[in-house]
Amino acid sequence: MNLSLLRKSCIDRNIPIISVETEDFLSKVLEQHKPKVCLEIGWAVAYSSIFIANKIKERDGILYSFEISYNDYLEGIQNAWKYELKNLTVYPFDFLKIDIKKLIPNTLDFVFVDWQKSQYANYLMNIFDMLSTKSILVCDDVIKYKTKMFWLYEFLEKKQIIYDEIDTEEWDGVLLIEKGREKA
Repeated sequence: MNLSLLRKSCIDRNIPIISVETEDFLSKVLEQHKPKVCLEIGWAVAYSSIFIANKIKERDGILYSFEISYNDYLEGIQNAWKYELKNLTVYPFDFLKIDIKKLIPNTLDFVFVDWQKSQYANYLMNIFDMLSTKSILVCDDVIKYKTKMFWLYEFLEKKQIIYDEIDTEEWDGVLLIEKGREKA
């Protein structure tokens, strides 16, 4: 699937999307772990959703995605429609203000978070009991916006969650959590 035109359009309009390096990292994670039930928190205009949904469709994977900006949601729906992905379900509202278990009845295998950086801890608290024993969580932009993520790191420490910060590009990277890894 070629997303280069959508990437170029986003760059030309200054719409933030995942970096090429983060896309490469996600590709490797999705190929290695082969998740079936995925969640994305923050899709902007659907670039990352289209990418993830395409990666998981061959094994009947499904992606649920949330976007709070209604204009971005509408543009994202148009973008996703062009790729004819039937394994993508999107919701146009604040992920934290709903009972997510009513919308996603399954256990989550993979979560990608790239939304309001100061809310990352709240997102994880909201879904933590929905994760499978082998879930993978990836939080984007954790180096660039580390000062906004105090509560995330406090949550990880309190729950004794092992994580890795991975430099995916100069000045930025992702936080990777592999559920089931325990502190020694």
